[in-house]
Amino acid sequence: MAGVSALVTALLLTSGCAATPDYTRSHSDEGKTAANQELNASLSLLAGKSQTPGDYAIGPEDLLEVTLFDIEDTTGEPRLITARVSNTGYVTLPWVGKIVARGYTPLAFEEHLRKNFARFIHRPQITVFVREYRSYEISIVGYVENPGVVQLRGRKTLLDALSLAGGLNEEAGHNVRLSREIEVCPEAFLQKDAGQANSESLLPCPRQVVTELIDLDRLTRDGDMRLNPELLPGDVINVPRAGVFYVEGMVNKPGAYPLLQDTTVSQALATAGGIDVALAKEGRTMLYRKMADGQRRPIPVRLTQIREGRAEDFLLNEDDLIVVPLSGTKFVVDRVLGLVRVGVAY
Repeated sequence: MAGVSALVTALLLTSGCAATPDYTRSHSDEGKTAANQELNASLSLLAGKSQTPGDYAIGPEDLLEVTLFDIEDTTGEPRLITARVSNTGYVTLPWVGKIVARGYTPLAFEEHLRKNFARFIHRPQITVFVREYRSYEISIVGYVENPGVVQLRGRKTLLDALSLAGGLNEEAGHNVRLSREIEVCPEAFLQKDAGQANSESLLPCPRQVVTELIDLDRLTRDGDMRLNPELLPGDVINVPRAGVFYVEGMVNKPGAYPLLQDTTVSQALATAGGIDVALAKEGRTMLYRKMADGQRRPIPVRLTQIREGRAEDFLLNEDDLIVVPLSGTKFVVDRVLGLVRVGVAY
């Protein structure tokens, strides 16, 4: 008995170094690279499908070509008028004078003009063509291949901008922040035409910065083009770095993994190759979550209850650490059986 006790004691004392996994290995770079390459391909495909020139909203500095088919010029051709949209969003045309153009699509602006010219012409026939699109700048910062200030012309969307920036790099997360400065104006101001405008309505509106969080995974998975907004001058696109979670202890592939999407505890363990059932003390698995004060709070992980649906398989946060401890009993049995097998072999 004394010999067996000594053997068990020796095995437990050496278990720290003998069974310690290599926690320095990281799978985050490999995982991020593959995931982001796939996402970039999907985003490029969607960007090509999102080109809808008819939806272009007229803006300041656009050069419009307005054709009045009911009025002839000196050569007998329909009257052709070119008009530059002012910084305040207006154009000046014969008969109707100063009229708001900003925010209309070309087709909608045609209808808007017909209503105004109808005071002078019976059933006017009018077309509007954007001869020259405005040029404007946006900024792309964060984890893209080519961050910086980008010069755009015409209607461009979030996906267009990401493509121009070379796509996401291997460190990028999949949630993008789009910030823009907007005017906060009374609704009545936006509906007024020049003929109705007064001195009060010409005063600049207050401005404020709003930020929208856009889930690129949802955009590519659901094809929801509402998550691909049209860009405006001065927009700032921020692509933050992907979060990371850690799995240590008795799993088959311990290390750091990218938190690219909503991931539960059981999914995280599966990503780490699953639990090493021969050595793990599964019932003592713990999740350590970093709190606001920098300390890690231990949270028990009830894996058996999770499998049976009796406990919540909760989502991970960035920097969460999952530890699956070593079972001393399993370790001893494993080592003893290993020694026995070696002895039998010899």
